[in-house]
Order: sequence, then C-alpha cells, then structure tokens
Amino acid sequence: MPSIEIDGQKVEFSEGQTILEAARSAGVYIPAICYLSGCSPTVACKMCMVEVEGKRVYACNTKPKANTKVATKTAALVAERQMIMQTYDVNHPLECGVCDKSGECELQDMTHRTLVDRQPFSVRDNLKPFAFWAQASYDPNLCIMCERCVTTCSDNIGDSNLKASKASLHAPDKFKESMPKDPFSVWSRKQKGMIAFVGDTPCYDCGECIAVCPVGAIVYKDFSYKANAWELKHIDSTCMHCAAGCLLDYQVRHFDTLGEEQKIFRVGNDFYHNPICGAGRFAFDLKASTKGSSNIEQAVQKLKEAKAVYVGGDLSNEEAYLLEQMRQTCGFKLHNSKLYAYQEFLKTFSPTPHDLKDLKSSSCVLSLGSRLKNENPLLKYALANVLKVNKGTSLIYAHPLEDMAIEKMSRSVVPVCHAVGAEEIILGAFLMALGVESPSLESLKASALVEPEPEPAESAEGAENAEGEATAEPKKAEQKPPVYAMLENAKCDSPTFEKIKGLVEKAPSIALLIGPEIYTHPKAHNIALMLQEASKLDKLKIFLIPPSANALGIVSLCTLEKDSHASPSVGVRTKGDFVLDSDCVDQNGQVQNQVDFILPSFSQMEASMVNLEGRVLALRPALAYEGLDFADIAQHFGFYGETLAEYTQELPQDKGFLGVAYDDLTNFYANDKSNHRGYKLQSTPSQATESSQPITPIESAPELNAYLQFAETQFNTHTIKSQNLQLKEGIYTSKAHLESLGLVEGTTIRLSKEGRTLTGKIYIDHSLKRGVFMASPSLDTGGVFASPFETLEWERA
Repeated sequence: MPSIEIDGQKVEFSEGQTILEAARSAGVYIPAICYLSGCSPTVACKMCMVEVEGKRVYACNTKPKANTKVATKTAALVAERQMIMQTYDVNHPLECGVCDKSGECELQDMTHRTLVDRQPFSVRDNLKPFAFWAQASYDPNLCIMCERCVTTCSDNIGDSNLKASKASLHAPDKFKESMPKDPFSVWSRKQKGMIAFVGDTPCYDCGECIAVCPVGAIVYKDFSYKANAWELKHIDSTCMHCAAGCLLDYQVRHFDTLGEEQKIFRVGNDFYHNPICGAGRFAFDLKASTKGSSNIEQAVQKLKEAKAVYVGGDLSNEEAYLLEQMRQTCGFKLHNSKLYAYQEFLKTFSPTPHDLKDLKSSSCVLSLGSRLKNENPLLKYALANVLKVNKGTSLIYAHPLEDMAIEKMSRSVVPVCHAVGAEEIILGAFLMALGVESPSLESLKASALVEPEPEPAESAEGAENAEGEATAEPKKAEQKPPVYAMLENAKCDSPTFEKIKGLVEKAPSIALLIGPEIYTHPKAHNIALMLQEASKLDKLKIFLIPPSANALGIVSLCTLEKDSHASPSVGVRTKGDFVLDSDCVDQNGQVQNQVDFILPSFSQMEASMVNLEGRVLALRPALAYEGLDFADIAQHFGFYGETLAEYTQELPQDKGFLGVAYDDLTNFYANDKSNHRGYKLQSTPSQATESSQPITPIESAPELNAYLQFAETQFNTHTIKSQNLQLKEGIYTSKAHLESLGLVEGTTIRLSKEGRTLTGKIYIDHSLKRGVFMASPSLDTGGVFASPFETLEWERA
C-alpha cells in the first residue's frame, strides 16, 4: 500500500481515502469537529488543517500523495486551532451544569485539548429563538454551526430537511484584519448563520441530527433536564425492530432513591458508521413486567398439547433453537406464513449475504419488491449516502407505489411504478438489461413489437452531383429501440426500459435488492430461479431483504410448515390460542399487551439474532428482568440451560453458526470503518439445477387503492404500543387524497371487502402520491388483505 508520513509516523492509505481517514485508520489523531465519516466534507470547523510539504490543506478533503510529509502540530497550526476554539467559546452560554451534552461535549473536550485559558475576543450577543422539529429541540445559542446535522440529514438520511441559513446577527468584522484567515472565517460563519428546518414536509422521529450534534444545541426534547450525561451507563446492544440489526447504545441510570431500579433515558448510536431510525432511537419506553409470570406449568402444558406453534418474526436465535428442539420432541408444527415463504424461496436461491459496504460500492442499484423506507430504513440511509457521496451512482426503484421520499434523494433515482403483480416481468427487464442468458426471457423478448424498416432520411438515388460524381453518404434513419408489449402492459414503457438499460450497461458494479413482497409472490419460485441464473454475472451482487428482524436466524434454525390452522395453538412472540410474549409495560406502569405468559422484552434479555448481512449479533440487557423466560420453559422439556445465553454457543454449526459463546460476541466498529460486530453466519450458496420458465405476461393489471404496510418507524407490536414514536398505527394516505375525501387526520374510517373489515384512524403519509390507503398490518385482524395490494371499499366508521 502507498504511504505518507504524518508527524514522522508512517501511515499507509488506500485509494479514495483522505488524509484524515488514513490517519484515523492508523490511530493517528488529527482534530476535527464538523467531519462525519462517509459524508461530504463541509470544512466548517477547519480544525483538521495540516501542512503537506509546507502547504496548508484540510485533512478532511485532501487525498494523500504517496511519500509526502504531513505536519499536524506546527506552531502556526496549534495557535490557529486554539484561536478557533476561543471564537467558538465567545458568548457560548455557561450552562454546562444543566446542559444535556455536558460531560460528553466536544466543545468542552476540544477547549481543554487546545489549552484555551483566556478569551481575547468579544462581540455583542444576539437573541436567538429556539426551534423545534420532530423529537428535536434546537438552541441556536449553543450552536457552533459545524453543520453536522445538515450533513447527516442530507448524506445519511436523504431528507435534506436542514440547512445553514443566514441570520442578521452581530458579526466579528472588526477582527477581520487582525485574525488569521481560517479562525476568522470559522467565527464569521458561526456569527452569521443558524440552522433552519427547510423541509417541504414534516419531519417524524429519526433523530440523527440529535445524535451527531457535538455541543448540545440539538437535543432530544424529552431528555432535557432528566439526567446528566456523565451519570448514564452505556450498554451496547442490537435493535430488533427490522432485519438491519443496528448497533444501539442504551443509556441507563437508576431512577429510584435506592439506586436499584434502572431506566433507559435515551438511546444513542455510532453515528460515524451506523445511522439508526426512529424506532431504534425512541421506542425504548416499553419493557416486560420485571417479575414475569408464575404460571409456567400452564405454559408448558399448552406447548405439550399444541398442534401448532406460531413463531414471531423477532424470535431470538436461542428461542428459535429451543422451539425447533421441542418440535422434534412434541410433534407440533411451526408456522409463520411470511417466514415459510422466505424459507421456501431460500431453498431455490440462497446467495451469500453481502455487507452494506458492498451496496455502497455499487455504481448502480436496482430495487424490486420492497418499500425500502418502511421495511428497512438502514438500506434507505445507505442508498441516500451512496447517491450523495459517489457521484454517478444511480438507483432504479421499482414498486407499484411511488415513494416521494426515495425520489427526492437524488436526481439519479429512476422510479418504475409498475403494475401490481408485474414483479416477475420487471425482474425480466432488469435481467435483459444486464445481458443475462435466461430461459425466462424468451417470452419477454418474443413480445417485441415488429417495427417497419426505417426509411433513409435522404434518398440514396440523389447522391450524385451535376458531374455525376458521388456525394456524401446519405444519412440513415435512426433505428428505434424495440418496444416490448409485455413491459408496456406492466407499465414499464420503452423509454424507461432504455434508461434502465443505459444505466446498467455503463455501471461496472451493480447491486440488486430483493424485498419481502417477492417471497409471497405467486411467481416466487420462478423469480428465485431467475435470480439464480443472474447471480452468475460477476458484476452483480444480490441482496435478499429478510421479511422480519430475525427472519434469517429463524429460517436457519426452524423447520416451518404451511399453516394448516390447527388448534390448539401457542403463539411465541405472536398471536395464538395461548400467547407467550412481552406484556409491554409503559413508563407509567400500564400494561399495553395482554399475554398469557410473560417473556422479557429485547432490552431485558441475553440472546442473539442474525441481521440481513448474515451477522450473528448480541442482544444485551439494559433493564432488569427477574421472571421466567423460554429457557426456564425448555427445562421442562429436558434442556439443561438456565439462561438463553447458554445456548448461544450451542447453535448448530451445520446451520452455519460457529459455536461462539455469548460473552465472546463483540459489538463495535473500528476507526478504519471495519465491522467487529458478532460473526458472519457461514452459508452455502444454493446450486439449483432447474432452469427458469418463460415469464408469464399479465393481460390486465388490477387497480389498487389499498396497501398493507406499516408506517415508517413502525414494525411490530412493540413499536405500535410505544408512546414515544410520533407515527402511530393507522391508515395512511396522501394529503391530496385525504382532502379529496373530505377527511381530516384522526378521523376513524373502515376498509372492507366481501364482508371483512378493518378500522383505524387516518393520517397523512407525505411520501405517497396517489389515492391509496396504506393500512398497518396490525389492524387487519379480519383478514381483509389476501395480498399486499387490494381494492377495498371505504367508509367513515
């Protein structure tokens, strides 16, 4: 690897790294406040100023040249960094004793590090009003205008709801001639601007701007004045709301006089490497009753008598392992319709799970069968990042419903709003654009409409001059690309297909995201065969998005069967005749989920899960749970373990697990961006011998007006019961549709089909364009939806 010398120390660097990234990877410290790893540098703080061969540059936006010398601690650099910190401290409110950031404030740290012991500068202060958006409270008096919040909202979240706006404040112009250029520009930037919310639509949850703020200017509104940062104990764990399995930092402290009872005050994240969604950050307000249940004999008896056991999609690996062992002993069937479809799909096509870094290194991303924003926010964030940072990257987003949140991320997004049920055809279009040889494409190619031979633009007969000499060659008429009737019927017209083809052909590396709607598709088996054939293409990486938080772990451990609706049944973390689950006690002590036997919530247990990257990750307990859990139930079936964690190293190695003990599961990212979270499940890619069948055309696409999907940040029973989340369980539609129906938010409506109904309050989803009702799956207890897309009647309830 090429190398540079930083303050006399040899530092190797890889292609694409900046001096700052190379230094951090090597453990060499260069100060920086505004910089966010993996995002566009703003050079707002200028603290990373260095000298390369005597020339002043900023380490965050300068690529190193091999064998050059970098100095970070010259007298001039040290003096100017100190001056920058002095200007940041001018008029900064002296409220550290009650500031939410005190104890972890980067302004405090950097002021001490640069040895600031006096204040030579002053400027008249201004009144700066507070601002509020979503879960955030913004105090501009504390803001140093580093713009991390603006950067992460744009480059990591893809919303671009924040902006550094000009403000009419007293500026330090009198120091312009007496201060060095860099310190003056930093101070002037701070004094002449404030952060403003500029989004076209309201912002809900997320909170990534809170996470990245270095000084406490943007804080979680419900945390203010509740606890001091230095009192909080940090516990790393894994989010169990979707298959991303994000790294969480539970921040807990006692809240009783004896100091015995712990409470989660807030949840943080490693924002340099892993932005998290609102559910991960704010849905921490529920837990299971600490004492649990005492009726274990009844729970055991119910399991022994059960004909069917329904498994929740967020069962831990250890619970799934024990259930599978019980199934083999007791003979009951294990059911979960979505996981069963996923498991059947994997029997035909099971690629090696890729890491997110593989997605971020792709120059073109294709997405099919997923409303990404709702199902897996981390994937949306990763796409937003790669579209912003890697110029020239494109996203082709195919789904029956438009998503304005995805489309506004970049001009390089190509939306394909295809017909309902046309996913097999759209995949065929992708494969044809990729040049994949597949029997499935025979029918698609045969649907090309025959175009008449184009007439020459000028007649070849007249191509002679008066002397009979030949003139220039006549221009040929431009050959029009073929029009495929099958694509036209699927609402993917010829110009769109040609655009897809052009982007795919020039892309050196391509990622294909396959969403959960594909696994339950009527043509799922043929789609799996098509993907198997496409996977032989070297430049293509295929990502299968699991349909629930621990879907990959559960289908690796359990033998699932098609639901026969047998009774009696038991539901483990889902519905059944007898239910074992968390009872979701809120912070007022009220039970939000009635169950028959209490299991700990995921913030109370030691166990593991498998995320979409195929990583086996640890769940760490932040809160106490003294009751009985599934390990205690398993003892009645002859298993020895006293805790679930004892089974982590027992997870079967023939299923890809490595026999690693729970306490040995690491959970962090390193400075060089390497992932040290758990370990990778060892999987064997499928080797299907069957060939795909020609794609079936759709003659007439059914119209839809209803879609079964949770709102963003809603995933399961736990999230819909959370009082912290702003987005609730309900029926969502576009603002225009709501107004056209004469309804207002909060009105209760009823959706129905053939006598079956679901009822819920209606809200606006600003990412929807057309007149569609998007209903939370938890509302559909009557089975109104036979598929994710339906045409339903509606009325006021």
